[in-house]
Amino acid sequence: MKAYVLKEPGVLELINTEARKPDTGEVQIKTRACGICGTDFHAYNGKHLAVKYPVIPGHEFSGVITSIGEGVKSFMPGDRVVVDPNITCGQCEYCKGGKENFCENIKTVGINYPGGYGEYVTVPEKVVYKIPDTMSFEAAAIVEPVACIIHAFDNTHVPLGGSAIISGTGFIGLAFLQILKGMGYYPVYTMDTNPTRNLLAKKYGSDKIYTGIDDLMESDIIGKANVVVEATGSNSILSKTIDMASPSGKIFAFSVYPPGEKIEIESNKIYSKEISIFGDFVNPYTMRKAINMISSGLIDYSGMEDPVIKINDIGNLFQSGKRNFIKPLISYE
Repeated sequence: MKAYVLKEPGVLELINTEARKPDTGEVQIKTRACGICGTDFHAYNGKHLAVKYPVIPGHEFSGVITSIGEGVKSFMPGDRVVVDPNITCGQCEYCKGGKENFCENIKTVGINYPGGYGEYVTVPEKVVYKIPDTMSFEAAAIVEPVACIIHAFDNTHVPLGGSAIISGTGFIGLAFLQILKGMGYYPVYTMDTNPTRNLLAKKYGSDKIYTGIDDLMESDIIGKANVVVEATGSNSILSKTIDMASPSGKIFAFSVYPPGEKIEIESNKIYSKEISIFGDFVNPYTMRKAINMISSGLIDYSGMEDPVIKINDIGNLFQSGKRNFIKPLISYE
């Protein structure tokens, strides 16, 4: 099979290698679509602490089962599926305590386990989910990031209705926008410097769009937003979210921030405004919810698609250094 291997930071190489046959309890999947995530760029640039080089990247992928190992009972060759990339041990204290995302022995597809930048991926049966016949492979490839967003809502018990600010309208910010609007949030203000993303924010229901953080900080919603989503990855913007939030407001720090960097906040405001700040680490127990949410039409993917990339062209995308996109997908057709 063809596969791109990230040998070390900045070195992504197309190779021909043997597709691994499934062992007991495993399935082999022919990849049909794979999302390219900001995490992949962090890995490429050597800024993701969990990556073990060399690795075949790609953790947002869907496909068709081609073969199954002994003991597999839930799947057959030909099944259309999507994969939760987090392979947990089920035995450590975190797994037993319902916190599998902090598993002490976790393996993550595309990070330290071969992923969807290859034409075939072999994974344990337990991380595989069937998708409806009506769901395209491209739509299925966004299930994993949507599942991460749902985990944020599960963690925070966000109520219906209210007002919100979303900083950053890449795929994550636009998905948050659609979910919050579906939950009755009004107004929802968005901020991004990218004109294409701002057009999509308007399409998906943003009530007011800002093209810079300074203008946003002067708006009438500052200090009144019940929910604040930081999805730019900027620590300087994250430090401002405490001023954006209303009393008892909830802040989602929903980015992979640079390791070692720190922010300054006025700590008294956490106390006096009863502010809650939440991190969000991967997607435990939310894959099926994400499949249902996308299938229901709540998450509209139309317009977010960037030009489809063929496997031979992956290297060119990373070498160019350009990241002016929403959610590029690799096609294996």
